[in-house]
Amino acid sequence: MQQLFQNAQIAQPDGTLLTVDILVTDSIIEKFSPALGEPAPDGVAVTDLHGLFVMPGGVDGHVHFDDPGFTEREDFATGTMGAAAGGVTTIVDMPCTSLPPVTTSDNFKVKMRAVESKAYVDYAFWGGTTPTFIDSGAFRRLLPELKQLGVVGIKAYTISSMQTYPRLDTRQMVMLFEAARDFNMLVAVHAEDYFLATYYTDKIIREGRTDPLAYKDGRTYDAEALAVSTVLALARREHTRVHIVHISTSAGVDLVRQAKGQGIDATTETCPHYLLLNREDFVRLGSLAKCTPPLRDRYDNEVLWAGLLDGTIDYVTTDHAAGVYPREKVTDNIWTAYAGMPGVQLRIPLMLNEACTIRGMNLYRFGEIMSTNPAKRLGLFPRKGILAVGSDADFACIDLNAAMTVHAEDLYTKNKYTPFEGRELRGVVRQTFVRGNQVYDGTKRFPAGAGYGKFIKAV
Repeated sequence: MQQLFQNAQIAQPDGTLLTVDILVTDSIIEKFSPALGEPAPDGVAVTDLHGLFVMPGGVDGHVHFDDPGFTEREDFATGTMGAAAGGVTTIVDMPCTSLPPVTTSDNFKVKMRAVESKAYVDYAFWGGTTPTFIDSGAFRRLLPELKQLGVVGIKAYTISSMQTYPRLDTRQMVMLFEAARDFNMLVAVHAEDYFLATYYTDKIIREGRTDPLAYKDGRTYDAEALAVSTVLALARREHTRVHIVHISTSAGVDLVRQAKGQGIDATTETCPHYLLLNREDFVRLGSLAKCTPPLRDRYDNEVLWAGLLDGTIDYVTTDHAAGVYPREKVTDNIWTAYAGMPGVQLRIPLMLNEACTIRGMNLYRFGEIMSTNPAKRLGLFPRKGILAVGSDADFACIDLNAAMTVHAEDLYTKNKYTPFEGRELRGVVRQTFVRGNQVYDGTKRFPAGAGYGKFIKAV
């Protein structure tokens, strides 16, 4: 089957826009040509994009869609609907917030059976492991099995509140890094020091504080720097590929920048809430803005932006993790509130507005941090993350001049809340295509339907 997408504006490396027609054959980009207004050959389906900005379909490399297991929070249908509506064509789901967690080949298959009929966009999985598997030695058998099934890497925590997915201590982390090196697997780490964060959290709870900043002070700023430093030291020693998830502090950015300068194979991501929100918003919004790590200070916002602009921060994800609203999110006691927020639908609009409209980021560079870089690091490139001949025809089609106001009621997430309520943005996703087929039409319809999204095996 051949399709012709006419009058698409795509970004060039210098940031200028070029109007082209895109020929797609059997879901794959075959050719770009100047948009000359000529009629399509017989038998070719035509879609006129009317000058919309077309970027590579978004790749969100860090979401928690909780399916199976905690589907009262999110499931693969609502999560991937939000992705489609937000111009995201591939999501990568974490292994830790579903039951069972994706730590064995059998568990992987359970998850696949649960989600494959629900997905509106394409998807990949992170794999994982636990202290029990490491201490027993079983992880050296289980990791290559997960790699063979196509996971993008292994997720680990230095601190965890999940009984079904505990943290790894430093000894266990060393063993994981050794195995990941041997099997050439990427390790993603949630990096906050357990002992430091636990000490200050317990101390503040004993003092009787329940305000939002009590949580921020307990999950102390220095806990991230200490854990990031340890993870990078292990990566250097063991020659392991490592990825630091949701970096939130200026100190963390500085450590990653230094590690890259030393030749350590390290990457990192941040999230829109760490770029756009801070302690002042936490005080204003309360438990609605609780996330892990916590929101930091205005200074950290600016250092994170600098790191994103200079390449220290490789890409932007959402850490999409919705709690049951209002039961798990609305409370006057910050310690009892669920830590997490939905984000997959708003990632591209929020970032486009702030990065490009306000801060003047090059639109081509924008496509790199939202699509290309995560696809490369997670083994999905060049099938995903780029507009190129031979790649999947995944397009986010955006009206750069249209305005929108963020309202939770417009989100497709199962639990409708957002700390960005009422924010005015410029840039609206009008259509989304996955492998040449329309998965979102801009009018609250999803033409390809549930089950169209397919598992993408990392390579």
